[in-house]
Amino acid sequence: MIRCPQCGYANALGHIFCIQCRSKLDIQTLGDKAWNEPESKSRSGRGRRLVWLVLCAGIAFGTALALWPMPLEGRQGTEADAQQARRKILLLEKGLSPASQLFAEREINAYLGLLLRNVHPPRIQGVWTIVLQAVEVAIRPNTITISTASVWGPVTVGSLKLGPWSVTSQVTVVPERGPREFQWTIRSGWIGHLPLPGPVSAPATATLRPLLGATFRERALLTDVTLLELEEGQVAVAVKNRAWKSP
Repeated sequence: MIRCPQCGYANALGHIFCIQCRSKLDIQTLGDKAWNEPESKSRSGRGRRLVWLVLCAGIAFGTALALWPMPLEGRQGTEADAQQARRKILLLEKGLSPASQLFAEREINAYLGLLLRNVHPPRIQGVWTIVLQAVEVAIRPNTITISTASVWGPVTVGSLKLGPWSVTSQVTVVPERGPREFQWTIRSGWIGHLPLPGPVSAPATATLRPLLGATFRERALLTDVTLLELEEGQVAVAVKNRAWKSP
């Protein structure tokens, strides 16, 4: 600001004559600091506001994508398909199967639906619930895509209740033969329509934890898998001889 020596009015920088009394201003009394400091502060403030605006817009856009449900992948099965999958798993457990068992995609999905009936919704700190409603797999050559549908929330903050929200997730995994058993490498994931690259796709598997707790026998069987051949809509599975483990 340039203060007029005649009337004392504070004029903004850039004026030669006083706006109040039209007297000529003494610009030479101002140093470089007076010219540059206000401008730099203004630019810095605008820069910070722009960064916050972009950050908030990015968070809002990402949240909108995550809460936009995506259709589940996988062929639907029937109760008969679930029982057929159960019989094949029993043969593998007892060591009574032939070289391998061929599971159709619809059989696996029907069996997962059967297991899901025994999953109880967990509660976290009494204010948050995650209810897993559906799990489906889509089998393609060399990859398996696991899709889930769940309800998150509601969240209670004081007297404010937020949610619940319908959320879908999807993760694509690739089985790789390890030194002792098959390992599952995550290739990509989605939460709703929000894409997640492989290294950061772990949140997309969080809703599967309740189901994993109800599939102890099936997960134990997977550790003995010696053959896993993925084709379009089906998978061939063989395990090492487990007959000696049977009661």
